[in-house]
Amino acid sequence: MSDAAPSFDISKADWREANAYLTGLQAFIYGFPAIHYTKVRFGMVRQPQGAIDVPLNTLFHFPRLSDHNEQYGGSPMRDAVYSLAWLDLRADPVIVHAPACGDRYVSVQLAEFYSDLFGYAGPSVNDGKAQTALVVGPDWTGGKPAGVDAVYRSPTPCAFLVARVSTPGGDDLAAALSLQQEFRVKPLSNWISHAPTPEVRDVLAPFPPTASLADFRTMNAAMRENPPPTRDEALLRQFAQVGLGPFAKVALDDLDDATWSGLARALEDGPKLLANVALAGGNTKVVNGWFYGDRNWGRMAESGDFLGRASPQCFSGIVEHWIEQSTKLRTFVDADGADLSGENRYALHLSKDEIPKARAFWSITLYDERFNMIDNPIRRYAIGSLSDQLTYNADGSLDIWLQHERPAPEREPNWLPTPKGKFNLFLRTYLPTEEVMHQSYAPPPVRRV
Repeated sequence: MSDAAPSFDISKADWREANAYLTGLQAFIYGFPAIHYTKVRFGMVRQPQGAIDVPLNTLFHFPRLSDHNEQYGGSPMRDAVYSLAWLDLRADPVIVHAPACGDRYVSVQLAEFYSDLFGYAGPSVNDGKAQTALVVGPDWTGGKPAGVDAVYRSPTPCAFLVARVSTPGGDDLAAALSLQQEFRVKPLSNWISHAPTPEVRDVLAPFPPTASLADFRTMNAAMRENPPPTRDEALLRQFAQVGLGPFAKVALDDLDDATWSGLARALEDGPKLLANVALAGGNTKVVNGWFYGDRNWGRMAESGDFLGRASPQCFSGIVEHWIEQSTKLRTFVDADGADLSGENRYALHLSKDEIPKARAFWSITLYDERFNMIDNPIRRYAIGSLSDQLTYNADGSLDIWLQHERPAPEREPNWLPTPKGKFNLFLRTYLPTEEVMHQSYAPPPVRRV
């Protein structure tokens, strides 16, 4: 059977095809994070396709700040060194230790397999002090071991951990990397016995794009590995009627032709829908062309917002913070509503009162259309409060210059190089003030020069 999905008039289509299309589109929205996580994990653990090469339940430390060489999408930040781990909690809980950090921002973000968070460990939630935590799976029934400060329960058997140590780079990078080495991730039994963590790389493989209904096959397998919560059972029972999800009674290969065609159309249109939602910022506040991240980012399923969880949360971010840790704004357009493009020159003028307010730091990072940083001649990918080269105006205001060509020498300290094509800007505030967190802060628009 063919996966091709030409346009059709739904009013004249076979009802089975129309039903499968509508149900399949909803299932794709619901299951996209599990599809995406399966692919990203496979490309880091089983068949490493970039800089990240890491077994399960083991930390991978980036020994540098992220740059254009990372091509995983997800809008990586430039203001911290990352550590990450893919956790498999089915056989054993995992110990996670984060060191004390002083005034530096250090956090450990814990995400279940559908991209929502189930907590933070470490200094950012422990008054800057070290913390040793136990991360357990949904069915674990043991007690808290000696030496463990907190227990975090993942709703899914597999989880994703992202740790951050803030740094502006330069001379400070060595200190951040030294602190990074003090993180620990280890299965509980190996932590107790002081045995090394076994190297396990056997993770679920996504179906190749050449397979028929590939993403739905991947989704079904991912949902069997990481069952969705029982609160969503009514929705999952509906998906099952067209061969999707953990309750499916009919294999995809045994579906009738009309249902098959409807699902193929859903896989054709689903990614386009998520891309459109990401570009629009989802259903959230927009001010001067900047759209806020959703107030429920990192916990979208609590309110049943599966589209917001799929995009922009997972589609353009892989994983997102709770707003208490980081409130974010993104823009794709200038003051006139036109797409940001390296064919033009822009200025972002921040008055003294418009400079973002955060207890840790703020930054503006530039990304291409696939949410990766871009190569540029001065290796500058972000500008923010950690930057020591910024030049402020006499009245305390700040001008940031966005253009492809090198500007005049006096503007170079505040120059953020753009690609030749389209780009977008991501404004991050870490440990934001109430004004930012509750969305009363209004950044100025990006103006074409």
